[in-house]
Amino acid sequence: MDSTYQVNPDWQNLANQIVKPQQIVLVIGATDTGKSTFCRYLADYALAAGLKVACVDADIGQSRIGPPTTVGMKFFAPDKHIQAEKRVIFDGTADRLYFVGDISSSGHFLEILTGIRLMVDSARQTDADFVVIDTTGYIHDPPAITLKQHKIELVKPNHLVCIGRSIELTQITACYTQQEWLDIHYLLPNRNVRSKRSSVRSRYRKAQFDAYFSESNVQNLCFGQIRGGRTPFFIGRPANEKELEILSQLAETEVHYAEWGHRSLCLIASTYLSKAAGTHIKNRLSLTRITVEVPAYFERRLVGLINTTGNTYAIGIIEAVDFQKREFSIRSRADAVKQACAIQFGDYRLEQNK
Repeated sequence: MDSTYQVNPDWQNLANQIVKPQQIVLVIGATDTGKSTFCRYLADYALAAGLKVACVDADIGQSRIGPPTTVGMKFFAPDKHIQAEKRVIFDGTADRLYFVGDISSSGHFLEILTGIRLMVDSARQTDADFVVIDTTGYIHDPPAITLKQHKIELVKPNHLVCIGRSIELTQITACYTQQEWLDIHYLLPNRNVRSKRSSVRSRYRKAQFDAYFSESNVQNLCFGQIRGGRTPFFIGRPANEKELEILSQLAETEVHYAEWGHRSLCLIASTYLSKAAGTHIKNRLSLTRITVEVPAYFERRLVGLINTTGNTYAIGIIEAVDFQKREFSIRSRADAVKQACAIQFGDYRLEQNK
């Protein structure tokens, strides 16, 4: 999956300054400016200098560490038997993952920030001497500027490397220029990097997913085994058969599954309820909130499988749901489902291979 790269002289000059023990480097810039390649170069340079390196990949749409939709961390230790130019290999695997649940930053700022913070903490737990963090190319509109600034403040890097025209990046960095804890560096985009069309990015993303799920199998996961995250379901008391019958009558459509919360109801029905039907159920049962979804809510949705340590052990695809047996069929890596005590629902759906 990796390709060779040519070293930019400006890269080497900057690496001479910043590659030192106990340093964290955050790299930002627009799409197709060479951020990922530069991060790999810094990691190679640090390993050649005998440092233990951790790479954090927060480019959730074009991930090199872990599958797309995740923030990943990978640790590299110096090995004198490996040639310097071949030290760092990004093969899609990660030592630690955090599931964001989508390939776009929009609407997922909190998950991205949480993922970066947790992966940097994981990097520190590996005793890494040098940590480098790659990011998405989302930098131009006001929400993007806010997101990048929150990353800077949350991570507190020693160095911020900005790749691109300084005029478009100073809107992010201006408020930090006189703060003593941060050194800001600017690099021009790598001339050897070519702009990638959206179709090329889509093919790369598909290849990453295909590789991740290449040795997967479909496993059953009982509703009772897990609790839900980023979903209104699997956090309340499941309705029994009699209650489902009553709800189906009130809804005037079959209710496959339902859960009771504090004066609330979440249900999966054959069709969406009309506004009048929803209001009728709320009034009849003295509810303050009702959430209705149809079975398609689950189809091909990506989920994060969380183990008892609270970590994302793997991601999976919901292949099917059996409401009678109250179980999912989830495609994931061998035995991953057995370790799950919670699942986080993503917004991304993986298309069926044709």
